[in-house]
Amino acid sequence: MSIAFGVARLLRYVVASAAKFSEVAVMSVTENEFTFKAMDPSKTALLILVVPREATLDYKVEGAEQMAVNLEDLSKVFRSAERDDTITLSWTQSSLSISFERKGFTRGFTLPLSSAVEEIPEIEVEYPNAYVLSPPMFFDALTGIEDVGDTIRLEGDENELRLRAESELGEAEAILSVERGGIESADVKEPGFSVGYSTEFISNVKPMIRVAERLTAKVGSDLPLYLGMSSHGLLIEYYVAPRAE
Repeated sequence: MSIAFGVARLLRYVVASAAKFSEVAVMSVTENEFTFKAMDPSKTALLILVVPREATLDYKVEGAEQMAVNLEDLSKVFRSAERDDTITLSWTQSSLSISFERKGFTRGFTLPLSSAVEEIPEIEVEYPNAYVLSPPMFFDALTGIEDVGDTIRLEGDENELRLRAESELGEAEAILSVERGGIESADVKEPGFSVGYSTEFISNVKPMIRVAERLTAKVGSDLPLYLGMSSHGLLIEYYVAPRAE
């Protein structure tokens, strides 16, 4: 069984980001979609990549399977992926094969699969506030404040989403708004929210934000931050738990 993708750069970013906070990724395949999940040991961050069958170049899967792979090893393999590579994943019960093809030249790698697959729980949260954001402007906002502190606080209403970096040395603020740009649409039922998150975990997905075609942020008091990024028919979902006050 095998799956072929034409989005090498995006997959490289997903694997590299997951490897920063987790040792193992769980990959699930059905006849309709491929799913990649990674959660950090403290359950602060969860990264999910969903690839529908129709978004792949080739999809040869029968039945359903789960497999676990070491992320450090997988990230080393994906570092060699070029932007215009075609990636093919194929597997047996004990190994995962990855091949990169460009201009008729193929590079192949094989990694062992773990015999134990950790169950990563589903997250079901009803969010009172949702923003559709400009990916480039959100990327620039994070870049402008992330070095100031180890906490980024999100606050907002139906007109603005404010990002504040906090530390003992001071604060920095970036504002996205409906009027001045950055917010394409907003559905806010709980204005006046204020929630802090680890800067490290939010900055971790900046490369994916940069190449996203659409970005949705969902937030609410005492709730995990949700960032949904879509590109080339793929969906990346990223959750970050609130930071303890």
